[in-house]
Amino acid sequence: MERPAIAKIFPGLLRGLAGGFVGAILGHLFVTWSLRAGGEFWLKGPYGPGQFFGIAAYLGLLYGCIGLALAGRAVPGLLGLLGNFLGIALPMVVLTHHPLPMRAFMSLLAHFPAFTTGLMRSLGGLDLVGLAWTLAVIAIYVMANWGTTLALGALLCPRRRWLGAGAAVLGSFAGYLVLKAFLAVVPSYAQGRWDPRSFVPSPLDLLTGLLIGAGIGAGVFLARSLGRQASQT
Repeated sequence: MERPAIAKIFPGLLRGLAGGFVGAILGHLFVTWSLRAGGEFWLKGPYGPGQFFGIAAYLGLLYGCIGLALAGRAVPGLLGLLGNFLGIALPMVVLTHHPLPMRAFMSLLAHFPAFTTGLMRSLGGLDLVGLAWTLAVIAIYVMANWGTTLALGALLCPRRRWLGAGAAVLGSFAGYLVLKAFLAVVPSYAQGRWDPRSFVPSPLDLLTGLLIGAGIGAGVFLARSLGRQASQT
C-alpha cells in the first residue's frame, strides 16, 4: 500500500538535515582557511567595498552538500555548489573589475531622486555610490541563492519540475521562518561567545544550515511524492 505523501517528508527532512549540517561545517572550514590565506581579496578587482569570495564559497558548499545528500548523485551536488558560487562570484568579478556597469546603474538611480534619497536615508545615510553597491550586491546574492534553490528543486523532482522548484523555495523559506522564530524566543543563541577566526563553526551557522537543508529536503520529497501520485492517476 502506498504511503501517504505527508509520510514521505521525513526521509527528505533527515537527508536535508544531514546535508545542511555537513555543508555548514565544510563551508565554515573552507572559508576560515581561505580568509587566513588572504581570501578576502581573491577574485576581487579594484572597485567596490568588501569581499565576496567567502560568502560565495560558503553558500556553494552548503547547497552542494544539501543537493548531494538529497539526491545521492553528483549532478545535484554540483548544481548547488556551482549555482551559488558562480552566481555570486562571476557578476561580482565583473563589477569589481570594470567601473562601467556601476556607473550606468548610478546614472539610472539619479533619474529617480525622490526614491533614491529616501532609500539612502533609510539605509543609514548612504551616498549614491554606497546605495548602488548595496542594491547590486543584494540583487546578486538573492538571485544566485533563490535561483539555485529553484533549479535544485526542479532537478530533484523530474516528474513535476515546477512543483519541485516551488516546494524547494517554500521549504527553504519555512526553514528561515523557523530560525527567526527560534531566535525571537532564544535571542541569546545568536549572541553567544564565538571566535570568528576559529575553525569551530558558529552555532548560528550550524542551525541555519540544518534548517535550510531540512526545509528544502522536506519540500522536495513531498513534491516528488505528489508528482508520482499525480502521474499514476
